[in-house]
Amino acid sequence: MNISVNMQTGNYINYMIQRYIQSDYSPLIEIWKQSVIHTHDFLSKEDYELILSKLPEYFSSVDMYVYRKESRIAAFMGVSGNKMEMLFCHPDYIRQGIGSSMVKYAVQFLNIKYIDVNEQNNKAVEFYKSQGFIVIGRQAHDAFGYNMLHLMYSE
Repeated sequence: MNISVNMQTGNYINYMIQRYIQSDYSPLIEIWKQSVIHTHDFLSKEDYELILSKLPEYFSSVDMYVYRKESRIAAFMGVSGNKMEMLFCHPDYIRQGIGSSMVKYAVQFLNIKYIDVNEQNNKAVEFYKSQGFIVIGRQAHDAFGYNMLHLMYSE
């Protein structure tokens, strides 16, 4: 689906958010690696490797969407029901409105209401708050022992 509004400025732009296809798999793995290295400095090397090994399982358990810019995948998200399960942007594209565009798409077209985020990932927490999400709860330890914040979209 072509989307054509920049949420920060209101100006029209062109990019494409599409459903994931199998040929997107390798670029998504690379985006995940680069994004996590750039943003998840709290992860141990062992947890990084374990999560990496589980990505095929995670990807197959959600509806995946990719953000294409100039025919290159710049970001991706996974959703399940009314929850965004993952959102990763390649570091080359961070702070260009891509994450905001994907969140807006997810809220408007996929009816996303909830997101969980690692509490230690301060930039992500602030990003989601800036997108209209509020913290509604906290989980002391996820499956990997990290604290998670539960957020809900609040128009």
